[in-house]
Amino acid sequence: MNALPLLRYLLFALLALAILLWSVGSWQNRPDLVNAAIWLGDVLAMAGAYLVPTATAVLVKSPRLRKVALLNILGGWLILPWIIAMGLALKRDDLA
Repeated sequence: MNALPLLRYLLFALLALAILLWSVGSWQNRPDLVNAAIWLGDVLAMAGAYLVPTATAVLVKSPRLRKVALLNILGGWLILPWIIAMGLALKRDDLA
C-alpha cells in the first residue's frame, strides 16, 4: 500500500476542516471556532515547513532517505540539523 495518497487525503481533510471551522466561526460569530481554525492552519503550515527536507529526499529519490528523515524528525526543530538534513537530501552522488 502506498502511503503518499493516504497522506495527501489526510492533509486535504485537515485543510478542509480548518476552512470549515473558520467559515462557521465567522458566520456565527464564534471566536473559539475561528481560533481553532487558525491554530490548525498554523500547525499544517509549520508541519509542512518542518518536513521539507524529508519530502525533498522522497521526491529526488535520495539514497539517504532514512538518514534525512531521522535527522529531520529528531533534530529538525533546531536550525542547524534542519539545514544539514536539507543538504543531505539535495546532495548529489554523481558529481564525485
